[in-house]
Amino acid sequence: MSKSIKLSRRSFLLASSAAAAVNTLNSSAWALSTLQNLPQHDAVLPNRDGLLKFNPDGSVRPFAGNTVICHLPAQSVMRDRAVELHDALAGSSFRPKLGLLPPDSFHMTVFSGANDQDRKVTGWPSDVPLTASIEECNRIVGDRMNRFHVGCEMPLRMILNQPRTIAYDRACTLRMMPADDTENRKIRALRDRLGEVYHFRSKDHDRYEFHITLAYQMKPFSTEEQALYTSILRTHIPRIAASVPVLELGLPEFCTFKDMYRFDIQKLLST
Repeated sequence: MSKSIKLSRRSFLLASSAAAAVNTLNSSAWALSTLQNLPQHDAVLPNRDGLLKFNPDGSVRPFAGNTVICHLPAQSVMRDRAVELHDALAGSSFRPKLGLLPPDSFHMTVFSGANDQDRKVTGWPSDVPLTASIEECNRIVGDRMNRFHVGCEMPLRMILNQPRTIAYDRACTLRMMPADDTENRKIRALRDRLGEVYHFRSKDHDRYEFHITLAYQMKPFSTEEQALYTSILRTHIPRIAASVPVLELGLPEFCTFKDMYRFDIQKLLST
């Protein structure tokens, strides 16, 4: 081997090592920057929503109600990738701080309905007495859903908001957004019409963020746990987005539930 070839090979190896080092530093810097920019929510963990649905040890609580959702199809790449992320969370050191949902319950909420533990004026049908049972509320809203038509083209087309998901201040939800302006207008109009059926709108109705919940965070993470959680997201979120550039969801379902582990379909909404 000539001296020039040896030098070229040596130069190549040095350059490769330098590039690898730079990539590692960039990756570490990115993770550090992400952690530093994450909002601190120690004072609000677990939050009110989490405490209504789960016990501090992560076990599920009774939490009955109704809602309009789109389940993730059982035989779909999106569900497969979501289960992979779920399994990574389940195998992590911070697992005891999570209320994990079973994969069969994975869904995107289209309209948050009423529940029996949070009967606020903005979260309970205005024509249903606040003293009514949740079963009576389910029946009244269900009767109206039987006459409801979505009135828009299916499917609903959503995309995963990667930066928002990774930077979100609690574990663990996939933050979704409409695929384009047309889809945004479509699903927002559908939510407006569902509000008319429910006879209420939540306070965040106009700015509602679509999401797919995998777990509820019941306790604050340590610095090391937060770093691990961010690392897990950085591995799985790009993989989900690459596998499913656009998530297509079919007709929404009017569901009732007794807790967050199961959503029973009462009515597949009509076109």
